[in-house]
Amino acid sequence: MAKQKVWLTANRALHIKNLRPTVKYGGGNQLVWGCMASSGVGNLDFIDGTMNKYVYLDILKRNLKQSASNFGISRHFKLYHDNDPKHTANICKLWVLYHCSGVIKTPAQSPGLNPIEHV
Repeated sequence: MAKQKVWLTANRALHIKNLRPTVKYGGGNQLVWGCMASSGVGNLDFIDGTMNKYVYLDILKRNLKQSASNFGISRHFKLYHDNDPKHTANICKLWVLYHCSGVIKTPAQSPGLNPIEHV
């Protein structure tokens, strides 16, 4: 979609004739895994394709312990994730059991409990 320039007078930017409709879910998307602590933000991992339990496990292996170490909390952190089937898959639960000191569980798809939305 090409850029368009519009000459607007003061207080007219949101007038209906100056707005152009867009398609909310018609473009692309990007799935990102990230982590944070009170001391800052950790690694970001950009996911290509479909997320499944194996992709999620690989993300945890590559990022979680490294980020916790960078935060200086490598032995004292709790993993916060919801009950999405990828998170509760046996292969992921087993890895978390051996590599995390604790898990904070929340209901699946619970945006009201998402700490990122409350920043």
